Amino acid sequence: QVLSDLAVSIADGATSISGLRALRDQPGLFGPVASTPTAWRALDKVSEGHLSLLRAGRAQARVAAWAAGAAPDLSTELVLDFDATVVIAHSEKQDAAPTWKHTYGFHPLYCFLDRPDVSSGEALAGLLRPGNAGSNTAADHIAVLDMAIESLPPEARPGAEGGPRLLARADSAGATHAFAAACRQKGVGFSFGFPTNEDVRLAICLVPEDIWEPAIEADGSERDGAYLAERTRMLDLSAWPAGSRVICRRER
Repeated sequence: QVLSDLAVSIADGATSISGLRALRDQPGLFGPVASTPTAWRALDKVSEGHLSLLRAGRAQARVAAWAAGAAPDLSTELVLDFDATVVIAHSEKQDAAPTWKHTYGFHPLYCFLDRPDVSSGEALAGLLRPGNAGSNTAADHIAVLDMAIESLPPEARPGAEGGPRLLARADSAGATHAFAAACRQKGVGFSFGFPTNEDVRLAICLVPEDIWEPAIEADGSERDGAYLAERTRMLDLSAWPAGSRVICRRER
């Protein structure tokens, strides 16, 4: 119950356990709510074993919610967005460390299901990491991918009969050979921001003007001032999974 109340307070904007007071001030709506010391003791007892149980509980809740009408359109491709963000810590909390932005705190990695009908997407998985965690750590991306797949209802997982295609999407921080190989092995497509080195710059500069094709929006219309060109044959992709392609975009 304490963990449920904490989740509700976070959804309401709380940034620390003292935010539970917003729930305590409304007993008619939330009933009895733990004090801050009680909430702290409950959190202090959570172990790695408890986290796996919490993830399983969230997955069961998603199955029930989707069955009740909250599911996305499973006849279309489902996009799993991976991204990390710096979270500032104002004291020496557990695992807090200096970040690459010269701040202090954490560098968690998240996976959200891209849903236009849900603001910021539907949260599937996350990995709390210290502030000095690397941006392109493949092992972390693979761990979050595994957790994200496990959090989906069985009918939406890779390989489900009649289920949707899944696409892992990330910026260049996710563009590692190991993460791409893991996506392929698990039956998930991938679309990563490709690191731009001298070879990539040269390949882009050598695109003839008549090769550029208009970029297409999701609704099928042309995107004004945006063009695409494929540069796969001009780059060495031998370290990437077979069939990988490189598409570049220019836009005014």
